[in-house]
Amino acid sequence: MKIGTKLMRYGKQIRKFSKILLIAAAFILSSCVEFVQEVSVDESGSGSLRFAYGVDTEVYPQFEEAIPDEYLLENLFASISLRENVTQVDQEEYEADGQTWQAITLDIDNVAEMFAEEQRVGPILISIDEEEGTYYYQQTVDLGLTTVNIPGINLLDLSGGQYTVVLKTPNIIDTNGVHSKAGLSSWDITVKDLVEGGEGIFVGAEYRLEPYQGTFIPWDLYFPFIVYGFLGLGIAAILAVILVNTQGNKKKNQQIKFEIRK
Repeated sequence: MKIGTKLMRYGKQIRKFSKILLIAAAFILSSCVEFVQEVSVDESGSGSLRFAYGVDTEVYPQFEEAIPDEYLLENLFASISLRENVTQVDQEEYEADGQTWQAITLDIDNVAEMFAEEQRVGPILISIDEEEGTYYYQQTVDLGLTTVNIPGINLLDLSGGQYTVVLKTPNIIDTNGVHSKAGLSSWDITVKDLVEGGEGIFVGAEYRLEPYQGTFIPWDLYFPFIVYGFLGLGIAAILAVILVNTQGNKKKNQQIKFEIRK
């Protein structure tokens, strides 16, 4: 019995070690992998959650073999797909720009209600709080939430792996991401950032369901004009001070001449 118990423990250790090697192999290949997550919210409050990853087609077979079953999209999203707010689930595989893509899309009848309670998908935690018509989207990406620890993962070359998060709503009013359009915010995260993130990486944004009114100017486009404007005002002020001082000195240097008549 003792021998049998030892063999069972030994077998479990081998399976666990094999699992670690498989995930490590997947991360090694991550330099040629692109992950994209899109959360879309309509004016009605309905929307969708889409997650996709693209792998260079030439190495896709090796990548597919390296991914454990529990990390396949249909398994990662199995639990959240059963939520009552999810009305439809679509999965597809396609090729584009030399990459083979796997994608899953969840149609949601009420996005805020869906994420009123924090939802987890692998290392991703998503929640939405609502207060007086303003919605607070919060997402944390933390590899520490995964069930398998990978020793020495920081030594791998992960600089090429890219993870992009996109939030589309009628009107984003604040974000710690790139606010390129009135209803669009995005975050670009490298896989290396995730591994070295420590407590994880946080992305957040505030939005409303009323469409944005007016002409939207992205901050990254607007900011340089502000800088140039202040620089221009500063230079103009300096020149004005120099001109005033110069004129004052000229007046002081003027001599009054008296003509004496005999």
